[in-house]
Amino acid sequence: MKSSYKGFVALAIVVIEISLWSVFLQIGGKNIGLLPELFYGFLIGSVVSIGISLTKDKGKGLASIIKRKDMLLIMLFAGLLNDVLTQLFLGIGTLGTNPAIGGIVYRSWVILVALLTPLVLKQRVKPKQMLATIIGFLGIYIILSGGTLSAFSSTESGYVGVLILSALCSTGSILIMNRYNVDTAGAIALFNIISLVIVAALVVTTHTSINVAFTPSTIISILFLGIVAYGIGTMLYYYSVKILGPLITGNSILSVPFLTIAFSFLLVGTQIKLYYIAAALLASVGIVLQRRYSSIPEHISSNKSLNQLYIFDVTGVFATSNGHEIREKMNGKNRAFAIRSNDSEFNSDLHKNIFLKRDCIVFTTSNPHGEVKSEEVRFISDVMELRKNEMALIGIGDPRRLEDAFEEFVFGKLAPQSP
Repeated sequence: MKSSYKGFVALAIVVIEISLWSVFLQIGGKNIGLLPELFYGFLIGSVVSIGISLTKDKGKGLASIIKRKDMLLIMLFAGLLNDVLTQLFLGIGTLGTNPAIGGIVYRSWVILVALLTPLVLKQRVKPKQMLATIIGFLGIYIILSGGTLSAFSSTESGYVGVLILSALCSTGSILIMNRYNVDTAGAIALFNIISLVIVAALVVTTHTSINVAFTPSTIISILFLGIVAYGIGTMLYYYSVKILGPLITGNSILSVPFLTIAFSFLLVGTQIKLYYIAAALLASVGIVLQRRYSSIPEHISSNKSLNQLYIFDVTGVFATSNGHEIREKMNGKNRAFAIRSNDSEFNSDLHKNIFLKRDCIVFTTSNPHGEVKSEEVRFISDVMELRKNEMALIGIGDPRRLEDAFEEFVFGKLAPQSP
């Protein structure tokens, strides 16, 4: 199966899971309280995600993060944002409003990611992509204004602000996970562990009892959050973000209001209002436009000489590579960049040294690295829309050194080697 197809299958599962997320969060939260629900949810999520890591590679990915103190601290911070703070704010906001509003307002992280991607990830956001995101945001604004298109002043406004804080935390974790290349299964295990520790500390400091009555609905809610949301769902979510990019993933998740409203109506009897539907329709238009005008993100170079050159960031294509050399080169902040070229322009013996002397891997789609899968080559060829006489020249390594290498390769100019 093509990498893009795998990404969309994962994304489809995530959309369904997220649409049920806020519903079950409300069910469990009302029955036993938010902190006990999160405690048991993260406890189960920790067991599930550690099991996935052990099954995947005997925990080697998790160990590789723990061994690097800097990366461990970054992942623990991302986990704090993604799970603890996001879940606390989402839970408080949802309990103060309802699952439909909670599920929609929280998705405003899509707009925030679009705005911050050029600054944090150095990836260009096309005007049409931004338009798609703005259209999706209009749907969210309808919800914020209670369908009146005016400044909201209802008693729920404070809870809406809490939901926006949840979106901010989610934005931070998404950008961190896209900026740093780490083993996803290992990172999710750390997310759940740190979340469990912090929630347990909150339980102790607030003298909250976790000795609660487990009704059938509560058990189902906790099992869903722990196994489906925090265990499997989070890993599939970040997998789709790596493969498809945060903008396509984010705009697709804006379709969640359709399902959230339906599930909320069926499971907890939330009244369906006309402006919910209008908001969901606007979000869907944004999704269609985003999918139509999105491709592999274009890298924004700080080197003025490269402004005329289209450099594509194909890091996500190799995010799940099992190859030892590529996995090592993809570690941390390193990226994979690609440019259009042809066989006559690339002389393997002559030009490989340009990248090798900067400690970077280089190969082409017509003569790929031995650890690169054929589906990865096809994916790059498809999204870059390569013609028959074209190939993609791909470099993997430190982004600044890659820029220097591409400058020397394209312009024949000996660029200074970045430290």
